[in-house]
Amino acid sequence: MFLSLCVALTMGQSASAQAPGGKVVINEFMPWPSNACAATSEFVELLNFGPLAVNIGCYILTDGDYSITIPPNTILQPGQYYLISGQTLLPINCGNIDSAVHADLNWNTCGCTSGSIPTTGDGWLTDGGSASEQVVLLDASLNVVDAVVRDITLKETSSTITTSSVSGGCGAKVFDLDAMTINYEMIGSSAGRANSFARRLDGDCDWVKQPSISAHATNNTHSGGASEVTYELNIVEAMDCTGAHGSIDIFVKFTRDYAEIFPMKYTIIRDSNGNNAIDANDEITIGYDSVPPNISIDGLVQGMYSITLESSKGCFLATFQFSILNCGPVLPVRLVYFKRAEKTATTQAFEWKLADVEYLSSVVLESSADGRTFSPERTYKADGSTGTKVYRQSVPYQSAPSYYRLRLVGIDGKVTFSQVLNSDGLPVGSGIVWPNPAASVLHIDLDSRASETRTYQLTNGQGVPVRNGQFILQPGANRLTLPLGSLPAGVYQLQLGTTSTGAQPISFRFVKQ
Repeated sequence: MFLSLCVALTMGQSASAQAPGGKVVINEFMPWPSNACAATSEFVELLNFGPLAVNIGCYILTDGDYSITIPPNTILQPGQYYLISGQTLLPINCGNIDSAVHADLNWNTCGCTSGSIPTTGDGWLTDGGSASEQVVLLDASLNVVDAVVRDITLKETSSTITTSSVSGGCGAKVFDLDAMTINYEMIGSSAGRANSFARRLDGDCDWVKQPSISAHATNNTHSGGASEVTYELNIVEAMDCTGAHGSIDIFVKFTRDYAEIFPMKYTIIRDSNGNNAIDANDEITIGYDSVPPNISIDGLVQGMYSITLESSKGCFLATFQFSILNCGPVLPVRLVYFKRAEKTATTQAFEWKLADVEYLSSVVLESSADGRTFSPERTYKADGSTGTKVYRQSVPYQSAPSYYRLRLVGIDGKVTFSQVLNSDGLPVGSGIVWPNPAASVLHIDLDSRASETRTYQLTNGQGVPVRNGQFILQPGANRLTLPLGSLPAGVYQLQLGTTSTGAQPISFRFVKQ
């Protein structure tokens, strides 16, 4: 699809009201508190969707009648909320239905407002079901960062405002929203007592009247809900080679007319300083794609990337991380062994040996109480080692049934799993492959707890899938065969997928002669 790379930025530059690498939105607000909550319990929640921190110092929040200036040098980290309210403590059910929350900024005590905001009656935001109050966030130069309103046709008339200088920390500004060109997001539904207005999901475009108020927390954790826009990232060219750099393709799935959300904007950050982290010192590129439904980006040099997508409205936000590798074959990491090496009355030690660790991104020791759902015990990141490496990790010993496995993540992002060990350190339905090396046929001996179908995928030494299919298993011991006659000689990885009975993914590495 058509690609437009518009500008490359450093953190000292800006192409819009938003700071490069950060995306701040109005995420939720309460215009009409319940009778049990004071008028001062109105709140507005800001969210930095990221992926970088943003200095929101001297940003201005306004309804067109009053303004609140955020104190200078207020840093909002990626994924962090900033709660602005008329009182410091919002009791449970006044700001959040799960707990009491503290506001980050109290507009009645901050000395940062354009005038004294009412503490009774409507308070700051005009309430009642027929109200159509706008809420606008401006940066320190009066650029619009975000703006929402119930109904643009019913928007209330604004007045001229002179903002607070916050004791000289910020420059006082004069503006009138009615004299500004503002692209409002429309909420649509009317206000309701004790119902906040919230994005359906954090950073989403669609708004809901939410009884499950969630100040300082993720939206809609109780009522659920899904976005109308979903994204699927596909790495088309995973390597940066001479004459053919890396490339990705993102499929945008939308249930309505794509003209409502295109052109899509994307912000790409590359780990240009090579510190294995996305930070403020990295290279930032902003681009647009006008042709739905795919966003295709090429010319990507080797490195780790973060990409944040947003619609033409500045919402439907999503962030992905991916890597483009150096040109050359990427071999899978080889697990030499995984075993329980030691046990005492209170602890047990697991040991494993990996070969070709230069192709390793991370290895995770995972545990499970039922052999089905696993969670991390310890994660090891690649440390620059090459060749082989031995790992050892102690965990508490439990007499109750417990299960352990390894999750191996390659530098190409592919995941493989070890056999599963039980609380006695014995393999659980792990299976073996033979002969190894194999010529025309590979045999797989595998135990199964029930009749089931198990999918498989075979990849070559470059990590490219060359065959997939499924095996039908019977309860007990199974001997399966996989024809190899048409495959070139080389190293291969066979991965068996999960099943409905809870059998876990497992991988085998073998050589085809």
